[in-house]
Amino acid sequence: MSAANSVGTFDMRIYRARIPIAAAREERLHLTTAPSPMRGMERPSSKRMWARLLGRLAALAILAVAYSIAGKLGLRLAVVHASATAVWPPTGLALAALLVRGYRVWPSILLGAFLVNVTTAGSVGTSVGIAVGNTLEAILGAYLVRRFANGPRTLDRAQDIFKFALLAGVVSTTVSATFGVTSLALGGFASWSNYASIWLTWWLGDAAGALIVAPLLLLWSANRRVQWPRGQALEALIFVLCLVVVGQAVFGGWLPTDVHNHPLEFLCIPPLVWAAFRFGQREAATASVALSALALRGTLRGSGPFVRDTRNESLLLLQAFMATVAVTTMAICAVVAERRRAETQREAVIGELKDAVDNIKTLRGLLRICSCCNKICNEANAWVRLETYIEEHSEAAFTHGLCPECVKQQYANLHAGLAARRPELFG
Repeated sequence: MSAANSVGTFDMRIYRARIPIAAAREERLHLTTAPSPMRGMERPSSKRMWARLLGRLAALAILAVAYSIAGKLGLRLAVVHASATAVWPPTGLALAALLVRGYRVWPSILLGAFLVNVTTAGSVGTSVGIAVGNTLEAILGAYLVRRFANGPRTLDRAQDIFKFALLAGVVSTTVSATFGVTSLALGGFASWSNYASIWLTWWLGDAAGALIVAPLLLLWSANRRVQWPRGQALEALIFVLCLVVVGQAVFGGWLPTDVHNHPLEFLCIPPLVWAAFRFGQREAATASVALSALALRGTLRGSGPFVRDTRNESLLLLQAFMATVAVTTMAICAVVAERRRAETQREAVIGELKDAVDNIKTLRGLLRICSCCNKICNEANAWVRLETYIEEHSEAAFTHGLCPECVKQQYANLHAGLAARRPELFG
């Protein structure tokens, strides 16, 4: 081989070796410059994350604003102290929010309570103490209800409702009253001599808010749809008219002046029982809140059976009555709902038993059977084997074998051997 040919061969080898190296470089360059599919997936996920975060922040802000507005409305009725009132709906709002949304909404309660009190009376320190007490009250109430009273479904059973009334309405509300009054007294904004009266007003206002407002919010958050047939919608309209008439007659001064302050509060119970039996818990809770609003309006105007010498005493008596009526109404609703569920289950069981009885295959009537081949005539006038007919008309199944007589007739040798070995089979 000449030198020129050797050089040419060597150059071709170098050229062939460079081709895969260049291809590998181009492939690496393409991999490094090509857009990663994960980057395109990160952008939508980050957008969803930010949208979710903004949604949660907006929900927390709305809850804080709602708490502040409800608190301001309640403090407009304060008598014994600017920060203590017998009407405090925010307790029910906070309790329902924690039961439905979870403990993560506690910052809204803390912020709302702080804004309400810092713009009303006291200092920043007392407002922080009151806000901490209100927040701990809601957290403790939600924890106790979740632990011992079936959580958000605490209104499903009567026994859980009474536990709810005790734990959320009586026990947990002492935390807010104690924190609040103690903070005001330590800050010099309340007298220690008035500690008991302020504490009682504070506690009863929170308890009434938990027992009247929280059930309404829990029930409507569980089911927001209103689906009534036409007849029930007409009945609901009549019920609303009756509720307004009763509320105004008892608390609104529609009766003559010599009887409108008589103890007629028992007239409020029949409409609520009507709602419990005919409409359900949600509507009954709504009626309780509406009746409480009518009663509060009439009592503040000096009309109704709970009017006393002082406004605070009148409001305390009214709130105690309405809280008791609300708990009783919810218990009646729970009993009615349990009875309806039991009736529904009973009807379902009865229906299943009827279906089972209908599906039982039985043999009835006169059956035609061949005396020679033992075939039987079915409903279609077709002659089928006896085994087939029985399997079609009963739950029985067949397995075939030989009886001792047939063994003796058809298989004499086998019969003799078996009789010698196992005489008990042919005894």
